[in-house]
Amino acid sequence: MGHKWEKVVTSSKKWEKVKKLFTKSLSRSLDPKGRLMLPPEYREGLCADGGSGVFWLTAFYGRLVAYLPADWDMVTEQLGSIPMPSPRLSHFKTKVMGLAQELEPDAQGRVRIPQVLMREAGLHKDAMLVGMLNKFEIWDQERFNALQLEDVSDELSGLGITLSL
Repeated sequence: MGHKWEKVVTSSKKWEKVKKLFTKSLSRSLDPKGRLMLPPEYREGLCADGGSGVFWLTAFYGRLVAYLPADWDMVTEQLGSIPMPSPRLSHFKTKVMGLAQELEPDAQGRVRIPQVLMREAGLHKDAMLVGMLNKFEIWDQERFNALQLEDVSDELSGLGITLSL
């Protein structure tokens, strides 16, 4: 499989190449043991560039987020570098870092999602996997369906991003 790339704007407004490893979104059902079958494209993304298939899964804002190990290291370094966080930010750090689990798909491509993460994300039987280029999200299907799009044009404009939709 060849490498897929997409240009995105970073916060410093410089162009940077980001791997497009997780681009599909699809519905899946958890089996009775709480295992989720990852699609073949996601398994390939986890093994890209010599990756072992291992990823980090954490919960925040009502969903699960899966990071490649190098990206998770950057997240924890950034969160760990905050000197004296506010109580609100400290609680965010505690949840995001404290709930994180290192997971690896079995030979059939299934991962067992720990109960604590399932509870935190409100994940039941039906899930929606959402590819986010270099990471992916796992939503409870009903929560995902309830998401409402809002007008964010002013916020995007403030970041210097113009989308032609």
